[in-house]
Amino acid sequence: MVMTTFLQENFSGFGYVVLGLGEMPTSAVTNFEVDWHQKYFAEQYHRVDPVFKFFADCRGRSGTRLVSEAEMETPLYEEAKLYGADSNFISVSAIGGSQMVLGGVNHDLDVTRASMIHKSCRAAHRSILLERVDQLSDLQIDFLEMCEEGLIDKQIACELGVSISAVAQRKKAICNKIGVSNFRAALSLYSVRKWSGIVPLV
Repeated sequence: MVMTTFLQENFSGFGYVVLGLGEMPTSAVTNFEVDWHQKYFAEQYHRVDPVFKFFADCRGRSGTRLVSEAEMETPLYEEAKLYGADSNFISVSAIGGSQMVLGGVNHDLDVTRASMIHKSCRAAHRSILLERVDQLSDLQIDFLEMCEEGLIDKQIACELGVSISAVAQRKKAICNKIGVSNFRAALSLYSVRKWSGIVPLV
């Protein structure tokens, strides 16, 4: 809800996706017309859209830019204008292998304002990941507690009565549930969520 309100305050239209490494989008969270949203992915417009070209250029890093006038004159953008979907702002946020790609329509933006909005987009991305921590099971929370206390895999395996490979599998399952590609990022997000008072101490 907070994310949607923020986007509505800054853009007449927007669309964003949160992807894991190597993932390609099949749908988006958007307020663009349903017809455009369906056509965009059915026709695989993301393959030629400057928004996703910039995403690819970022190579797993964060970045932001405004779409150039030349790009706005392409057939894709001429069609997008008919739906009010001619996004001129691009934000790519990368956190622990999770990537949020956002395109927004606000033709009054300058570079300074765009940079400020990008920072807010990165904060919103982190909030989305933090909310996923709430979906972890009690057993996964207990496991994260042991990791946060500094126990190494061998100690955790002994404590739980499982193999070291089983410990690695549990780490992977937690990463998958939160949507990050490395356990350090997952543990960091858990710690932030816990010490903010939202995840109860165990």
